[in-house]
Amino acid sequence: MLDQPLPVQADLERIVQETFQAAELEGPSDADLRRAVDAVIGLASFPAEQVLAMSLTKTGLEFDQLWERKRQVIAQTPGLSVWRGGETFSDIGGCSNVKRFLQAVLNGAEPPRVVVFVDEIEKAFAGAGTDLSGVKTEMAGTLLTWMQDHEAEGTIFLGPPGAAKSAVGKATGNTAGVPTIAFDLSAMQDSLVGGSGERLRAALQVVDAVSQGRSLWIATCNSIASLAPELRRRFTLGTFFFDLPNGEEREAIWKLYLAKYAINGDLPNDEGWTGAEIKECCRKSARLRIPLREATDYIVPVSRSASEQIKALRQQASGKFISASSSGVYEYSDTATMSAPSRRAIRQVG
Repeated sequence: MLDQPLPVQADLERIVQETFQAAELEGPSDADLRRAVDAVIGLASFPAEQVLAMSLTKTGLEFDQLWERKRQVIAQTPGLSVWRGGETFSDIGGCSNVKRFLQAVLNGAEPPRVVVFVDEIEKAFAGAGTDLSGVKTEMAGTLLTWMQDHEAEGTIFLGPPGAAKSAVGKATGNTAGVPTIAFDLSAMQDSLVGGSGERLRAALQVVDAVSQGRSLWIATCNSIASLAPELRRRFTLGTFFFDLPNGEEREAIWKLYLAKYAINGDLPNDEGWTGAEIKECCRKSARLRIPLREATDYIVPVSRSASEQIKALRQQASGKFISASSSGVYEYSDTATMSAPSRRAIRQVG
């Protein structure tokens, strides 16, 4: 087996120029040349030539087609896919502290070229160190070593379901104008001995090539107790706790989704609701053509169905992790969360 090094930026610039010459077209401008290289960086020479040739028209390169073909090439690696959603931080209500922090990372020195999103990482590594096959342990060790050797930065989002952890993670790449690669560790597992580790190393090689050594890892989890300390330590940018949104944050979330689904009316009692439940209420109201108050009959907030688990999670996070909503460390108090029925139940939004 021969391992051919991926082309560097100068090689890709030459490939772009040669593709234009072969098509007897005037060479690209400096701006288009940079955009073309950004779109094909991380690909081997032959696939890069292919996607460039297929995206070339008489007027120049179709960059949307170029990116689409690159996404398809990345998706050929087991466990990798490029997130296609168009959400940015402006489409997410609340979570102001973590959005402000990530914006500083994106605007700082050596900003990331790729966001790597790992959803529910605690499930992906469940059993590491105790599984009899040793597969999970091997994969965990491979990822730990890679992140250490490549000085990869990352952050962990902890919180109950529906608290916007995944939404913020997926919106980070679009906010920065860089691709977001969904990293599915379970899809990399293989039935053959050694196959899982080989797939993981191949995926990491793609991430390294596309990011040119500047990747930002964002992992979400609903319970951090099962994550090994050495794995948490690799996410050097810290752990953020996403609590249920407060009244002001819910206000902002309602405005976003009422506008998105083009509906209005009396708001229901939304005490203890997550952003995901507000979105679902608006979606049901628009799809079923029923008032918002009636749509609540088909929603059971997670704050009710999993109240004890959320309380335990809050107590676990208090004083230990950074708050996603406000500056500083998250602090939990039983009395702070006990409130009277929402006064917003009778307010009308137009």
